[in-house]
Amino acid sequence: MHELINGLFLWAVTLTGYEKPDELPVVEAVSHQQLVKTLCDDQFCTAVAYYDTDTHIIYYDERMDLRQDQGARGFIIHEMVHYLQDINGELVPTEMSCEQRIEKEQEAYRVQQYFLKEHKEPTFQIDLAVAVLANVCKGANVRE
Repeated sequence: MHELINGLFLWAVTLTGYEKPDELPVVEAVSHQQLVKTLCDDQFCTAVAYYDTDTHIIYYDERMDLRQDQGARGFIIHEMVHYLQDINGELVPTEMSCEQRIEKEQEAYRVQQYFLKEHKEPTFQIDLAVAVLANVCKGANVRE
């Protein structure tokens, strides 16, 4: 698994241009129930992975098969972009405007999308997410 994570991390570093830290991010499988509890306050959601800025750990749904599924790998690369943003001082959620947060999310989606296209995987869900993000901050005057 270490080689797989290292390879995915190299994709993320190469496609973003962020400085590569000395250590790989920790990538840890958790139950879907734990993801729902953490990200969606125990309400139904389709979350499959996230990066925790407090622990610097990437968590993913244990049902995903990283060894075989390029789509699952794409989610990990997306979260690795957030890890790189954080380590490079670009991701400070409590101090960022809505537009700045969306810009960082769009960057992660662009890298994920590129990875998926290179592996001949569909990207329609990413296209949709990027399109929706473009309008999230319209009319929002509050820092998130």
